[in-house]
Parts: sequence; structure tokens; C-alpha cells
Amino acid sequence: MATSRPLLIPWLVEQIESGRYPGLHWVNQEKTEFSVPWKHGLRQDSSGDDVMIFKAWAEITDVEGQRLHDPTVWKRNFRSALRAKGFQMIMDQKNNDVNPYKVFRFPEGQREASAGRVGKRVRRETKRDAERCAAGNADLQDFDQYYSSIAGNLDAGLKELNISGTQQGTYFNVLVYYRGVKVLEKLVENNAGFRVVFSPEQMHCDQQLETVILPSADQIPIRDQMQAQLTRRILEKLGAGLEVITQGAAVYALRRGDSHVYWSLCKHDRSGVPQEVSKQGNQLHTLKEFIADLLEFMKNKGPSPSCSLFFCLGEKWPDPSQRPWEKKLITIEVSLTSLELLKTIAVDGGASSLQSVDLQLSRSLSLMSSLEEMMDCL
Repeated sequence: MATSRPLLIPWLVEQIESGRYPGLHWVNQEKTEFSVPWKHGLRQDSSGDDVMIFKAWAEITDVEGQRLHDPTVWKRNFRSALRAKGFQMIMDQKNNDVNPYKVFRFPEGQREASAGRVGKRVRRETKRDAERCAAGNADLQDFDQYYSSIAGNLDAGLKELNISGTQQGTYFNVLVYYRGVKVLEKLVENNAGFRVVFSPEQMHCDQQLETVILPSADQIPIRDQMQAQLTRRILEKLGAGLEVITQGAAVYALRRGDSHVYWSLCKHDRSGVPQEVSKQGNQLHTLKEFIADLLEFMKNKGPSPSCSLFFCLGEKWPDPSQRPWEKKLITIEVSLTSLELLKTIAVDGGASSLQSVDLQLSRSLSLMSSLEEMMDCL
């Protein structure tokens, strides 16, 4: 038998009016908008007071007592409940240095409820509503388990994903091309990153990084002597090479040799503005930016986010003269496998694989909520 639960709106009104939760209060006289503390759990000034309202909702809705000790889950479930009921976030100050918070507006048609009938007994759901809510929470719990291993950061390997029996960490699929012809493909199974060199004896002595050794220019057809000569020149000046490393929730690149290296997030980049990898290092890709772009893509508001990095050795890229990537002498494509898998789940493994339209929508919204929660944690 499903356990009855309080309806969110009258329960939330009662909590706001109670004054028991620091930072939870009305922000307008009509009592249709309220502020909620939204402090990152890793901040030095974070405390139990910052998550009290999230914990309170978790305790009365998680009837099986699952995961009641995870503030991140509390916050995500609270926001999912607001989203499901039609609440609108009208102000986001989660990055405020002094007082991080968010302001939400009650859904239209619920203003009388939000004005408060404090002291009246909180209405309970009917058996039918309770069963439907319990089923929905079960779906959400399954969904959370399906996607929970995505949370984390690139430095720690994004936590291993366990989906349909397939485990995969933060790997780098490295493909090397000489004038558009693939000459090397290697899967780097190293969360720290890798280095690209031509002469192993010249590489930097960082044992944490896996080494990718570029093949000789002898693989280039003998009829193209000029291409082979220019390719050898770039390879010989590569020295200690190019390093691609993870640090925090980001991917960086560092040039250690004399051959200039350029990069982009797209192999068809037509911006004409070269981006050079410096000897001091460049941040190339962040998990936060990827999730933000993925959310926009899921809402049909933006293009598909890139899961790859495209490097060009010895020649400017993106090319100011619009010369295509395939025509460059030495190019390297690096696919970030965890991000590829995350995008596949979001696009193909989510709603499209489900039979029920209602369940498709429910899980799609849950994924978006989970991704937004990940954004808050980065």
C-alpha cells in the first residue's frame, strides 16, 4: 500500500511561514515568490543550515529511507519537485560570494495557496494520487541510479559509468592523420591524460601520462616528397611534445616542443581565427560548459556539443585562408569518451528508448534536472 504524502505546495507554504529554515523566506507582499539558500556543498562556509529545507522534503517523500544522507540528492529532488509542479526560477544567485540563493515563483493558479492558510491541516493525497506519486518516485530513483555515476569531474575520471553492463572511465580515443589519412588510432585508458611525441627519448619525465608515439613520415606515399619533407620537419621539432591532461573538471593542453600546435572544438571550424596551444598551458574543454551546451541542445536551443578536440601541428588552425582540416599535414583528433557516452544517453538512451510517452517526459525532465544539479556542483 502506498504511503500518503503531503502535497508540495501547501507543505512548502507552511515551511516558508514557519521561519524554521535560515534563508527561506517570501520576497514579495503577495507571497507568490520565495528565496531559497543555494550554497555549493564544497564551500568552506557551508553548513547543515544551508540544506535544511532540502532534507526536510527528502525525509517526508523518501518513504523507503533511501539515500537520506546525500545533500546533493536532497537538493536535486527538491528542485525536481518544484519543476514538476510548474514553479519558475526567476533569479539565480547561486554563485553569489556572500549569500548564494535562488528565487522561485509559484505556478499560476496557486497564488491563493501560496498566500497561506497556515494552521490548517495539510491535505493528504488520495490513494490514487499517492500510488501515482510513489510510482513516479520509483521511476526517478531508477533514473537517478542510471545516471548517478556520471556525476564527478574529469580529474577523478568522472566516476566509472555502469550502463547495460558496460563500464567505461574517462578515456581518450586518439586518432592521428597525415594529410587526412589515418595513420594511428589509440585508446588511452588513463584518467590523468597523455602526451604526444615523435622521439620517446625527448619526452618529459612525467610518469602519470601515457605516451602516444607518432609514426614516421615514411608512411606518406613516396610520390609526395614535399609533403613528407614538411611532415618530418614538424615531427623533428616536436621535442617533448604535446600534453593533454585533466585537472579539476577541465581538459588542458600544454606544448613542450618547438613545433607550434593549434586547436579547436570542431574539425570544420570556419572562424579563421587560429587558437594556439601555449607552453604555459591552455584550458580547452570544461565539463560545466559541456553540460550547459548539452542542456541547450536537449531544449532544441543550440547545436550538439562537441565531445572532441582537434589539434593541428605546425600549421595554423582554424585556418585564416579556410583551408580544410583534412588538408593539414599532421592533425590529431581526441575524443573524450565519457562525454560521448553522456551525450548518447541524453539523446538516444533517454526518452527515445522508452515506450510510455508520460515516462519519456518524466525521465527527460529528470535528466535535465540532474544535469542542472551537476552544473551547481562544478
